[in-house]
Amino acid sequence: MSHFNIKIRTKGMEKKVEYSLITGNVLNVIPSLERSVLYFESRYMSVKVGVTGSNPQECFNEHLMDRCWNRMIVKYKTTSENFADKVGDYFTLYHPRLKNNWIGYSYISEECDKYIYILLYGKR
Repeated sequence: MSHFNIKIRTKGMEKKVEYSLITGNVLNVIPSLERSVLYFESRYMSVKVGVTGSNPQECFNEHLMDRCWNRMIVKYKTTSENFADKVGDYFTLYHPRLKNNWIGYSYISEECDKYIYILLYGKR
């Protein structure tokens, strides 16, 4: 399992997606994601985990229409719909408070990349 960070600066007032990608098998990714979530929960009032098959920036822009999120961090990218579903199902089952409760639809097809992301609101 490896980690790498890509810093993206904001242009003007537009909020940009941040990438701090975890790579590896889904069984190795989940514990690392949990550590990230625990870290962010201690620093933000609201933390949500989501899955999307669309462009992460477009997804973040849609979320910003619903709430003024501080940050969106993409943590995992996979071409496997099975892996994305397993991660999403895990967080829904074991951490229901983190489930992305935004009402909308995220199209996920077999042909596109899938992204697991964390939304953050209200820095402590």
